[in-house]
Amino acid sequence: MPETVKRPRSNRPTTPEDFPTTAPLPSGDYSYTVEIVMGLQRSIGQLTEAVNHLKEGFKEQKNELGKINQDIHTGKGMAKAFGIVLSAMGAIGLLLLGSILTVLLKHFNLI
Repeated sequence: MPETVKRPRSNRPTTPEDFPTTAPLPSGDYSYTVEIVMGLQRSIGQLTEAVNHLKEGFKEQKNELGKINQDIHTGKGMAKAFGIVLSAMGAIGLLLLGSILTVLLKHFNLI
């Protein structure tokens, strides 16, 4: 069995009711506090500047992506138009080839 160690009693207050309730008076030297506050303000200013810089960069990238999207859309439209024109030319070419072959076959009495 573990043995319990008895500690000697002291006259120091042990409960919150026995502690003094008066706040300590300020020392009057706030130079360290002012230095900390100024450092925080400088850091916040740098952070604000960095966030604004990121916002500007994001706007520029958004504009560039919009231009790229527009270029891709234009390319798709041009590809579709080229495909339609090429298909039409192919169809006309096949009709002409068929007509020429029909005329030649009739000319040589093969039909």
